[in-house]
Amino acid sequence: MTRRERWDIIGQVLDALEMHTERFGPNARVTNVATRANVAYDRLQEYLDELARSGLVTQDKMPRLTEKGKEFLRLYRQWREVLGRFGLDGSD
Repeated sequence: MTRRERWDIIGQVLDALEMHTERFGPNARVTNVATRANVAYDRLQEYLDELARSGLVTQDKMPRLTEKGKEFLRLYRQWREVLGRFGLDGSD
């Protein structure tokens, strides 16, 4: 199993958070985000605390992406696409 880079984990957490809250709204659960991002619950809490300090997510019981978080995720997805076009995305 390949070790994931920190930025990949952060991108996957933001992606999972966005997708899950869009789908389930107020019924969303952080545990489902942890599962989708493939991160242990306690580690997810650490990432969410860091992302909240950076202003990328809210500090609610069920965090949501801020506008800054949405912009970061959009740029992260673009970067992953560029890496994929050059065969540098690590999906050998």
